Amino acid sequence: MRLEDAKKDHYRKLAKEQGYRSRSAFKLIELNKKYSLIKSNDSILDFGAAPGGWMQVASKLVMPKGKVIGVDLLPIKPIGENVTIFQGDIRDEEVVNKILNEVKGKVNVILSDMAPNISGIWKIDHNNQIDLTMLIIDRFPDLLEKNGRCLLKAFDGPMLNTLEKELKKNFTNVKLIKPKVSRNASSELYIACRGFR
Repeated sequence: MRLEDAKKDHYRKLAKEQGYRSRSAFKLIELNKKYSLIKSNDSILDFGAAPGGWMQVASKLVMPKGKVIGVDLLPIKPIGENVTIFQGDIRDEEVVNKILNEVKGKVNVILSDMAPNISGIWKIDHNNQIDLTMLIIDRFPDLLEKNGRCLLKAFDGPMLNTLEKELKKNFTNVKLIKPKVSRNASSELYIACRGFR
């Protein structure tokens, strides 16, 4: 077994043992330990939330009074009392209005592990993924409170620079990271941002 596959299997097995719905839960655990993005009593908005691994992690971190809202095109099984799930498209105003009604204002943290359906053609996949992330950033003024934080997935490539510049305009602190849980060969990166202007 290649080292990459062994690493993937290790985290998949660990996720099963610890009751997480996906190995990506460990990406959020790792990045939150490093950057303290999620605090107790925070309100969290998670885009591309299916199957729910990040929401499971976030719902524990925001205890005792915080709440988590997850949005995805795919259905997600219920998680806990402090988690609300919306099935829908972020481009849909109705979905955004439901989120705003649910949070009664704005959230402290926005998470996004969103990725497009992968075509296997790297340039197309990269462009589509960055476009999706830009869609979320466009919504920040409506959804994220001043000094809020975010963690966003991004595929490495030529458009990453534009995305990073956009985030630096909006946040006082922007860090590009590749979590240990991510496969080395993967172009997947994460951007942790603090201090929404």
